[in-house]
Amino acid sequence: MLMSTVSVSLLVLLALVYVPVMQVVFQTEALASGDLMTLVLLAGTSFVLHEGRRRYERSIDGELTYSATMDHIA
Repeated sequence: MLMSTVSVSLLVLLALVYVPVMQVVFQTEALASGDLMTLVLLAGTSFVLHEGRRRYERSIDGELTYSATMDHIA
C-alpha cells in the first residue's frame, strides 16, 4: 500500500512539473537534465551514507537487540 501511494504521488508530481498544461496552471518549469542528475547524485549519496551509518551502528550494537534488552530489564 505504501509503495502504491508513493508511486501515485511521484507520478502526480512529475505531471505537475513536466506536462505543459500543468506547467501553465501551477507555474512550474521543468528541470534541466544536469539539474536532475545533480539531484539524483545528492539523493543517492545521502542514501548510501545513511545506510552505511545504520549498518555500522548495528554492527556495534549487534548483541544489544530489543529482546535482549527487555530480558535484561525484566
